[in-house]
Amino acid sequence: MQIIDNWTDIDLDNHIFFNLSEEINSLIAPLSQYFGLDSFNYLKTYNDGSHVRVTNTPDWVRHYLRTKLYQESIFELPAHHYVRNRVIWCNVGTHSHIIQEAAKFNIKHGVTFIEPVEDGCEFYFLGTTICNGEVINKYLSNFTLLEKFITNFHQAKAPLLHKVEPHRFIIKDRYDNNLCFKQGNLIEKFNFLNSLYNYHFTKRELDCVPLLIKGYSAKQIAEELDLSFRTIESYINNIKNKTKSSSKNELLAILYDKFG
Repeated sequence: MQIIDNWTDIDLDNHIFFNLSEEINSLIAPLSQYFGLDSFNYLKTYNDGSHVRVTNTPDWVRHYLRTKLYQESIFELPAHHYVRNRVIWCNVGTHSHIIQEAAKFNIKHGVTFIEPVEDGCEFYFLGTTICNGEVINKYLSNFTLLEKFITNFHQAKAPLLHKVEPHRFIIKDRYDNNLCFKQGNLIEKFNFLNSLYNYHFTKRELDCVPLLIKGYSAKQIAEELDLSFRTIESYINNIKNKTKSSSKNELLAILYDKFG
């Protein structure tokens, strides 16, 4: 295992981490075809502080590393900080700069799966070049399929890891992170989606959630979504039932707390 000061000490143009796109594309073909998820990055942080990466968007990852964006990322901390979770990138306020930089490489509307494992923590970064925010609702309405893919990839990635694990690095400046997570659990500090995807909201119910958070009435939501008032009332009742809310006020309190 190699210990280096930062990524400028590495030949990023020729390193194996950035030269496995063809193999990754074959593994993610179902996601690309069904969801339009054509950007895939895998990061594994080991308990000893070392890590490996594979990507099918090497130009973006090289830029991310050369400009030290990893020092701004909530996904680059020691492995013990994390619990199993799913994150929609736009819900992480501290990541606005990283999101803007990723967009320069046509990577948008991403979701990250966090999977702690015995020897560290794995991160699956899925993004798309589709310029349509509705793709996020498609993710959330089909998390079962995404979960299945992650499980299958976890089993199928062994040949990839066999190639990259001998090249594990400890990067000394990786944890010179400008974010402050000194107290409490990292996961509690952000609007992560672990609760949201467990509710199994339908696409239309998901359309209602941000409008409810904004304070829209059922009538206003109906006008915004061009649906009938009765239909919206039905969606809101479904959301109340799925969140176990006894009243609309309680529902709004839950939505503000988790997703506001």
